[in-house]
Amino acid sequence: MARSVEEWIGKTDDQRAPPRIRQRIFDDCGGKCHICRNVIVGKKWALDHVKALVNGGENRQSNLKPVHIACHAEKTAADVAEKAAIAAKRQAHLRIVPDGPKMQGQPFPITKSRAEKKQRTSKPRLDPRPMFEARQ
Repeated sequence: MARSVEEWIGKTDDQRAPPRIRQRIFDDCGGKCHICRNVIVGKKWALDHVKALVNGGENRQSNLKPVHIACHAEKTAADVAEKAAIAAKRQAHLRIVPDGPKMQGQPFPITKSRAEKKQRTSKPRLDPRPMFEARQ
C-alpha cells in the first residue's frame, strides 16, 4: 500500500522536523513513548532517532519516534556508548594505538641566569588588610 503523504526527509542531519511532521509522527505512534510505551500527553517529549545518527541512522520520518525527555537521555547515553565501543573495536582492528607515556629522562641543566633568579629573594609580602572596615 502506498503512503498517502510523502515521507519527510531532512536535508541535513541537523535539520529539525517541522511541527506538522512532529504531529504526524506523534499521531502515528498513538501518543506513546517509543521506549517505555507510556502515554506522553501532558509531558515534555522529543523525537528520537530509532537508529542514532552517530550509528548510521538517517534523518527521516520513518526513523523518528516520540519519547519522554528522560527516556531520550538514557537512550542517547546508550547510543554514545555503543558508538564508542564500535570505534574502539575498529581502532583495535586497524591497530591504531594511543600514544604511550612520555619518555622519562634527565632534565635539562639549569642555566646560570635561571639559577641566579631562583636565588634572589622575592619582594616582601604585605600584611593582609581587612576587606571591610567598621563605620561609626
